[in-house]
Amino acid sequence: MHPKFILVSSQDAPLVGTFVYGMVYQHKDLVEGYVKVHGGGWYLRDDAAMTMTLYGSSGDYGEPRLAFLNRIPSELRGYRFFYTPFPGTPGNELDLSGVEWF
Repeated sequence: MHPKFILVSSQDAPLVGTFVYGMVYQHKDLVEGYVKVHGGGWYLRDDAAMTMTLYGSSGDYGEPRLAFLNRIPSELRGYRFFYTPFPGTPGNELDLSGVEWF
């Protein structure tokens, strides 16, 4: 199993993306119900540093469209999020000021 994430929107709120992550074999294993997927990738969660680094892209859904990073599970509140296309390269910190924590 691998640390993967996707960004999804529901039929009721197609412009609001939700961060879904977990240890799965394929990105499609993270999809439940009818949703629109806005890409995905891999993640590295560092609980000591309270950082979440998103990188790469999904073979199932393509590169993450970070404009749809609107809702994040509340268990990650306080974490700083970074994105880099390639693991091991410095990432850019993502602005989470408008994010809804659920």
